[in-house]
Amino acid sequence: MLLLTGTTAAWNLSLRLLRVISPYCAAVLLSSAALAEDAAASADPAANATGSVNDPVSLGYQQIENGDSEGAMVSFRSALQADASDLSALLGQAMIHAERMEYAEAFSAYDSIVKLYPQHALAWNRRGIAAYNMEDFDLALDSFVRATESQPVNGFFYESIAWTRMCRGEYQAAAESAKTASLMYSREGETSLYPVLIAYLASFESGDMENASRALDYARKNRGYSWPGPIVDYFTGSMSAAEMVSCVTNRAEETEAHTYIGLKLRLQGDVEAASRHLGWVRRQGDPRVFEYTLARAISTGNRVAGWIR
Repeated sequence: MLLLTGTTAAWNLSLRLLRVISPYCAAVLLSSAALAEDAAASADPAANATGSVNDPVSLGYQQIENGDSEGAMVSFRSALQADASDLSALLGQAMIHAERMEYAEAFSAYDSIVKLYPQHALAWNRRGIAAYNMEDFDLALDSFVRATESQPVNGFFYESIAWTRMCRGEYQAAAESAKTASLMYSREGETSLYPVLIAYLASFESGDMENASRALDYARKNRGYSWPGPIVDYFTGSMSAAEMVSCVTNRAEETEAHTYIGLKLRLQGDVEAASRHLGWVRRQGDPRVFEYTLARAISTGNRVAGWIR
C-alpha cells in the first residue's frame, strides 16, 4: 500500500516485499497508478504529452489487479505495437515475467527498458534481481551498481549489492555495501535489519570479529517485535534454532530461517549440519527471497572458493 505514495521509501519497502509475497499480491502493489507515476518521471516529456499511458496500458494494469496476467500481456503487447518505447507497458510486461519467475524473460524485458531509458534506476535494479535469480552474479552486480548510480540514496539498491557480493564470496565488500545500505535506509526514514545481518555474517566470514560483534550488538538493540527479530535472537544465542524456526509464519520466513541456521553452523565449522539446512532451502525454499539464492550459491558451488573451508 505504501507504494502508491510514489516515494522512494515506498519503492524500497515494496521491492523487498516483491520477493516474499504471492505474485498477484505483488501485482496489486505494483498498480497502474504507481507505474504510471514512475513512467511519468522517467520517460520523455514529449511522449507523456501525447498520452504515453494509453488505454491498453490502463487496461493491462487493471487486468493484473484482477489476476489476469495473460490478458494483461496481450494489452501491453498491443500498446507496444503502437509505441515500442511506452515505458508503462514495458514495465508492466517486465513485471509479469518477474512475478511468474520467468527470470530470463524478465532480464530481457528490463534490459530493453534500460537501453531506452538508461537512467531508470528501478529497471536497473529489477534487471539485477532477474540476473541474481539466474545466479549470474556478474550481471547482477553490474545492474545493481548502475541502479545506485542513477539513484544513490536507496537502501534497497545497496542491500542488493551486499547480497550479490555475499554470493560471490566478497565478504569485506559485502559488509561495506551492507553498512551503506543501512545508512541509506536511515536517510530515507526506513529501518531494515537485513543489511545488519549481512554485515554480521560477512564480517565474521572475513575474520573481522570486531565489526561482526558491533553489527550483532546493533541488531540486538534494534531487533523490533516481528520477523526477522528471531534471527537476531538466534545469532545472539538467546533463542535456539528450533525456537527460531517455530516463529516463522510463511515459507519465505522459513527459507530465511534455514539459510541463517546453515550460515551460522558453517561459521561454527559444522559443515554437515549446515548442509542439511542449506539443502532444505535448495529443495523446498521460496525462490523469491534473497536468502534462497545465497543458499543455492553456497550449496552448489556457484561462488568463489571463499565458502570452502
